[in-house]
Amino acid sequence: MDDLVTLSARARAWAAEDPDPVTRAEALRLADGATSNDAAILAALHEGFDGWLEFGTAGLRGTLGPGPGRMNRLLVRKATAGLASYVARMIPEARTRGVVIGHDARNGSEAFTDEATAVLVAAGFRVHRCPPLSPTPLVAFLTRHLDAAAGIVVTASHNPPAYNGYKVYWANGAQIIPPHDRGIAAAIRAQEPAIAEGGAVVWLDADVVHTAYLAAIAGQLAHLPKGSTPVRVAYTPLHGVGAHLCEAALTHDGAAVLTVPEQRAPDGAFPTVTFPNPEEIGAMDRVEALAGEHGLDVALANDPDADRLAVSVRRDDGRFRRLSGDELGALLGEALLAQRPATARPAYVAKTIVSSDLLARIAESHGATCQETLTGFKWLWNRALELDATHDFVFAYEEALGYAVGPAVRDKDGIGAALLVARLLSHGIPLWTRLEALWRRHGYVASRQKSLVDAAPGGIARHAARMAALRASPPLAIGGRAVARVRDWLPGTDCLTLTLDDGARVILRPSGTEPKLKAYLQTVLPYAGAQTVADADVALDALQTAVFTELLG
Repeated sequence: MDDLVTLSARARAWAAEDPDPVTRAEALRLADGATSNDAAILAALHEGFDGWLEFGTAGLRGTLGPGPGRMNRLLVRKATAGLASYVARMIPEARTRGVVIGHDARNGSEAFTDEATAVLVAAGFRVHRCPPLSPTPLVAFLTRHLDAAAGIVVTASHNPPAYNGYKVYWANGAQIIPPHDRGIAAAIRAQEPAIAEGGAVVWLDADVVHTAYLAAIAGQLAHLPKGSTPVRVAYTPLHGVGAHLCEAALTHDGAAVLTVPEQRAPDGAFPTVTFPNPEEIGAMDRVEALAGEHGLDVALANDPDADRLAVSVRRDDGRFRRLSGDELGALLGEALLAQRPATARPAYVAKTIVSSDLLARIAESHGATCQETLTGFKWLWNRALELDATHDFVFAYEEALGYAVGPAVRDKDGIGAALLVARLLSHGIPLWTRLEALWRRHGYVASRQKSLVDAAPGGIARHAARMAALRASPPLAIGGRAVARVRDWLPGTDCLTLTLDDGARVILRPSGTEPKLKAYLQTVLPYAGAQTVADADVALDALQTAVFTELLG
């Protein structure tokens, strides 16, 4: 009961500060219901008021609702006050250089952006306000392009409609990493005052910034000549904010684009998809149907903030098959390495630890190296910046459909990646044919990701406990095959890599933002056509069954 009294008091205190009448009323309703024994009310009290949302994937992300444990206007106000205080302390002339702010089409995004803008102006910052409904890659690009001290994009990327988030870029244009994430979090808790004169809002002209971005992503592919084959693709932004810029990038490059009409307009309710993530089964059904209707061989999808790209290709039997993030990453990496301008400096590509090993094999064949980082583009690009003075960056990707095809955007960019796909198509060689050539040369590196979802309250904590148990007592065998090596990625990240004696690989990692424990599986076979694909599927099925019954069951 004491716990509920405390949570009820926190809810009332939060409501007293909350500028939003909707979440304020909800906080008071929860406070009044603390002694009701209503399971839903008690769960909401704990979720909203038993701690703060932590800076995870370069910022905040959570479900909408009242309290410091959810996304709402007051939390954004407090987070921005802490960010302003920290940035002003760490970066010379931060207030003059200003902060770039943009937002997507999610519920609450515009209101959250207005709150962040007001706080920064009160703290004496110049705010470079992006055009409404801006893709995440545009905000990342403009942070560097305008020499801003930081960038903020209000988005929850591909999460369900109940989520929103607040992503932060440092002055270098990359997502924040330690120690800045910890420093900002501490400043948020301290709520240090950051009031100063001189703040102002500069509304960025859409035509100007869109033209600059499109020129930058096209310029980074200038060394890849266009072919003579007409390019026609089907496309969907999945009710997100990618349509205008992705269509413009492709059409400026000479491609013809057919966009799914009912999914083109931004809509935070995502009415035609169960889950607005192109990785999910069914998310690309409509764009594949549109491609089939018009006799097209390729369907493209951005996620709602357009930082990811999914590609589906028509096979010989007429059915579409979505390329995995690892498969598309191999295709894009090969294209960029093969056409890389000769320089005196060593070249490199980069991937995350959970991504396929195929890119490393491709890089070696081109005399380049493959860097490996922890999961997330914040690590990929900050590693790139460490190497910038001595090495040439070529390409980076993560298996969750994120790709950086050049240096213009220091984050994943689904629009820039779509432009590169169109360039490849212009040479008349089907993507599947290109992929098979890579497999014949480097081996069929088959990979799969499967998640254990624990959606009940406390699921994230239970996944952490599962990982702790595996770490304390690693398995000696999986599915009858001996575990040859165990790599623990702590303290960098909560992740375990288990390599089997036949070369197969299992990586286990809990999501930082959802109640999922992700298993990344890989096996490698010599490629000899369709039978190899079938054999690898059987091997991955067996490995998946063993992992989920023996390790996670």
